[in-house]
Amino acid sequence: MFTPAGISRFVLKSYIAVLNRTYDVSGHLSLPPGPRIIAMNHTPGCDPLYLPFVLKETPHFLLQDGLFAIPVIGWMLKETGQIPVQRGTEKAREAKEQACALLREGKTIAIFPEGKDVPLGQRIPARTGAIRMSIETGAPIIPLGLYAPPAHLTSLDFDWQGSRRSGAWQFSGISYMRFGAAWKLGAQSDLHAQTDLLMDRIYSLVAEAERESRFVSHSLLSPVPR
Repeated sequence: MFTPAGISRFVLKSYIAVLNRTYDVSGHLSLPPGPRIIAMNHTPGCDPLYLPFVLKETPHFLLQDGLFAIPVIGWMLKETGQIPVQRGTEKAREAKEQACALLREGKTIAIFPEGKDVPLGQRIPARTGAIRMSIETGAPIIPLGLYAPPAHLTSLDFDWQGSRRSGAWQFSGISYMRFGAAWKLGAQSDLHAQTDLLMDRIYSLVAEAERESRFVSHSLLSPVPR
């Protein structure tokens, strides 16, 4: 019988295969079992489509609520337990509470601390949600650096929720994923200082992936997992 998770995986695999997407990943073999918070950068074009295959499970992403209104995609997001975030409203707190409840059940939460696309090489103050969830639940944070070579990105201009947006998307080529060491926080951690440290860890992984991308032979790229 088909399940929402199974359908979503089939759609993702088909998308990746049709566009000849590949990936290079490291650090994933030492990830701890049990509840965990995967925190990653939100650079345009660097999408985490491979994450469910690398983890062998369906992670629960905190995502902008507008994505849930997109036909078909919105249905898949809802049915696979993804979490809508209504930024700038009281309901944003509900998203964090839902994520914490899933962590207490032993699930994996995936989050973009920056909260919006940030061009590669730039930094903005990140939100403290990942740190708060870790302190409240005891779940470790795992930093993840995502990188896509600029040559593999396509610039886009589009209308989104009544306003004109610009960005980039990777329609082909290789993506890089670099997982860092799991990190547990104490109850007395300074939220903003620890958030800055988290983003330092994430962007050090991005820089590592960028350096390594210059020496990768295309004949050695990892295939899409089966």
